[in-house]
Amino acid sequence: MTDFTTERAQVIAAANSCRSQALQTGNGGNISVRIAGTDLMAVKATGASFSDTDLSAVVISDYGGDLVEGGRRPTKESLLHGAIYTAFPEVSAVVHCHSPWATGWATTGRPLPNVTYHSELKLGGPVTVIDTGRYSVLADRVPEVLAAFNGPPAIRAVLLKGHGFVALGRDIKDAMQTAELVEETAQIAVIGELLRGVGPS
Repeated sequence: MTDFTTERAQVIAAANSCRSQALQTGNGGNISVRIAGTDLMAVKATGASFSDTDLSAVVISDYGGDLVEGGRRPTKESLLHGAIYTAFPEVSAVVHCHSPWATGWATTGRPLPNVTYHSELKLGGPVTVIDTGRYSVLADRVPEVLAAFNGPPAIRAVLLKGHGFVALGRDIKDAMQTAELVEETAQIAVIGELLRGVGPS
């Protein structure tokens, strides 16, 4: 069996980028890339850090989250990633981070508004907040997360209360751009809320 080096390297590069942009610290969060023509994905291993550069930090799993290849267990969120790939065949990458601005906004329980013209254009509408009630998205809550994605062309992102965001893309570059935009939009939204509280000078 091939080791899917290309897909695993894409996950590593995206994880390193998330780390360098402070979208994720430590070993939380997860990233995956669909392996075209299969029911498999390259996904971050549980406990792996976003600063890891060794390909052993990425394993191959099926869409049910079962390990297919690699020496470590897949992330706890692999079931969610697999469900997304099953539901949305046009999606080929998923980025989930516990970024500070998006996670902070999600504590309000309010949808993240498209406060810039760019976010309105790219995100396809306000980003829904879902409270899954726990650290991992378990099987019984997966349908709720899937329902938050409206279908093409608006499949972009969802916020998880106390748990960051999930961003989707046609490929890993597209998913990363969405992830970055969600965090930027949340930061601008928070700043806007604070400035409205101050009022005009």
